[in-house]
Amino acid sequence: MTYLTRDVLIKSIVANEMCGCNGNDYPKVLKSKYHKWEHESSIVLCDKYNKINQTNISVDCLLP
Repeated sequence: MTYLTRDVLIKSIVANEMCGCNGNDYPKVLKSKYHKWEHESSIVLCDKYNKINQTNISVDCLLP
């Protein structure tokens, strides 16, 4: 079982969004996306993670 934390959700979401990115802008885009998602609420992170992975996790499932 994977232990879910905010950090795990952020990395998963960013990795999913970076799949189509390539080229010279990759580091800049990666940093921008990571910055965007690390400032989102846990509820928004869970919603996005659920859409990507077709799961149904909630904030209550996240470990501190």
